[in-house]
Formats: sequence, structure tokens, C-alpha cells
Amino acid sequence: MVADVNETAKTATHAVTLYTASNPVEKLCFIDDPIIIEWKEKRYPTLMRGVRAEVIATNTLGGKGRISILPDMSFFITDIPRGYASSGFVNNASLTIRFLSGGAVYAFKTVLVRVHHQPPVLVMEYPEKLQRYNLRSSERISIISHARISRDGSSEHQMGAVLDISDSGARIGLDAVDGIGLGTMLRLSFTLPNGMAVSQLGAVVRNVSEESGKYLLGVGFLKPDPAVSGFCRSCLDCLE
Repeated sequence: MVADVNETAKTATHAVTLYTASNPVEKLCFIDDPIIIEWKEKRYPTLMRGVRAEVIATNTLGGKGRISILPDMSFFITDIPRGYASSGFVNNASLTIRFLSGGAVYAFKTVLVRVHHQPPVLVMEYPEKLQRYNLRSSERISIISHARISRDGSSEHQMGAVLDISDSGARIGLDAVDGIGLGTMLRLSFTLPNGMAVSQLGAVVRNVSEESGKYLLGVGFLKPDPAVSGFCRSCLDCLE
């Protein structure tokens, strides 16, 4: 999985800022999850060890005690990565942390506060914000909009719902597929949440799945639609 973080971080195509007030790190990255520490353009794989204000350390007599870092503050704690001794890490070093969660790469900049060798952990400042690097070709926006769906060239139609949408495609919910399958050409008509109407938008079915007796179609648009592009851009602007 660590290798996946390296590779997916390179292929990320879109970044969205997420603030910790609504998306704390500990809800995305869990203890023992692999992370990457970037320092001086080199990447060191290691594991997340927690978020807290104190760490347990062993004193010279072998007893365990708590070393308080700073009162009433949270910190991001990781294992010391392999190669630490030769890396030149120093207190107050500016580091970048990356981890994979839910099909997206998250990253944040932080500062090394303290190194503990017993237990072997790094203590870093808790991030003020996260950067999410989307791994899709375009970010999906969740919506629910009734849709009129017809096969290309047919006057017959059925009703369904647009469940999410992006510049390049959408996820459609249907009660029945009625012969719709991979590669089927469709025409979609629906209204966006901002009130803009989309009429006869051409799309091709990329995948079909069934959940709880309903069918989900992943469709790709044949060409960009100005109303859809404008709606998605305005939504993403609110996140950045």
C-alpha cells in the first residue's frame, strides 16, 4: 500500500483543500496506516501512530512515563522511518506528509517538533488544513436530480436520477436497465441544483452495477456541457 501512495500521488489530477475543522486527520488516517514523509525531495515510508498531546517514553531506569509536548495541543505522531539516521532530520524541519484514504491521496505540510527514540516516534505539528488529490480524471459532485433517459436515436425514454456528476461523466440510478449495457449510447435531460437545465446530453455507458434491486450506470459524456462544467466549477470553488 505504501507503494500505492507513491504512485497515486504522482498521477493525482486535482487538489481540493479540506480544513481540519470538518475533516480531522484522525478520521482519514488511522493507527498503523502507511504514510509517506517527504523531506528534502526524498520520500520515507512509515506508519501513522496517533494524534495526541503526549507521548509515552522510557526513562533511563527503564520506567515508563509521559512526556508532555505542549498542553492543550494535538500533534501528529509517526514511527521513525527507515533511513532516518542518514536523512538529516532536525527539529523544526519542514516536512510533507502524504497518505492514501478512500481512493484519494491526502497531504499536509508540518514541522518536526521532537524525536523520541524510546519509543521510536516523530512528533509533528498538527496540520491546519489538508490537501486532497483526487485520483479521478474529474471530481464528482453528489447531487440528486430526476432525469429523462433515452437511447440515442429513440423517442422512448425512462425516468431515473443523476446521483453524482462531473465535467466528464455521471452516475445514474435506474429501476430497470431494459437492455442498457456497456457501450450503450444515451441522451440525458435533467436539471442541475442551481436551476440550469441540461437537455439531450450525449453519454455512453461505461459500467453497470446492481445494488438493492436498483441499477447504477456510470456514464461518460460525449462532449463537455457548459452548464455542467459551470456547476461543477462553482462547487469546487467553494472547497478551495
